[in-house]
Amino acid sequence: MLKGNLSEFPLGTLIQTLAAAGRSGSLLISPPWLSGRVVLLGGSLYAAYAGDKRGWQAMELLAGLREAPFAFDADRPPPAEGNVNLPLETALARLLAVMERWDKYQNIPTDWSLSVQLARKTGELKLTPAMLQVLGLVGGRSIAEVLEQAGTTPVDTAAALNDLLAEGVLQISTPAGMADVELVALSFYGKQTGLAFIDEALFDEWRRLLARPFLLRVRSPRGVEAQFEAQSRPEITGRIMLNDRDLRRLRAGRGIKLLVKPEIKGAGG
Repeated sequence: MLKGNLSEFPLGTLIQTLAAAGRSGSLLISPPWLSGRVVLLGGSLYAAYAGDKRGWQAMELLAGLREAPFAFDADRPPPAEGNVNLPLETALARLLAVMERWDKYQNIPTDWSLSVQLARKTGELKLTPAMLQVLGLVGGRSIAEVLEQAGTTPVDTAAALNDLLAEGVLQISTPAGMADVELVALSFYGKQTGLAFIDEALFDEWRRLLARPFLLRVRSPRGVEAQFEAQSRPEITGRIMLNDRDLRRLRAGRGIKLLVKPEIKGAGG
């Protein structure tokens, strides 16, 4: 049985290879959060399933997976009826175009089991119908569930989700139980803004717990908050070091206690 991972064999290349060999069988794609199946019959694309999606929408959803184990089962019989009614060349061209769109959505993490939630963001943003669909689904749902359950196509849903994450309207949820930490502000000077240095022990602990790249959300006593790239620094236990200009934007200064919490980065953050 042919086995591998989509991180090494992208879906479009994989299907193209199997089709060129005239293969029949089921390509089973199995990330922890989704069950996917692409059926080939005599080298033609016959059917596709991904969670609750069927047909071409299932193909669109599977096209967004950057990493997932797969196995090709040549002995599994095809379903009685197909649901991808496209010539192979047309289907492959559309699939590659969809995958190119997915490649642009770098704010969506590779791990779709993560949940998304509303962020504390003020300001105006023109919402599209797809964005409204996404906003109606967030709150305890995983990225995979949002992509599956939205009424728009998976790739349009992904575009909306990506933009909402980029604009700070939504954020990736951190694991439960990770409370804000109160750290005393230190300052440094120079051109490097947008960076926050925390003690290396705290940095290593958060990196271990999150197991993913993270940012720091910092909130001042006056309620002003911002996100920063996280960096570790030895021997600053209980303190956080920010550029003086960033401290002033937070309406804070040296010696002020700031609330700090890690937030998981998007894949392209």
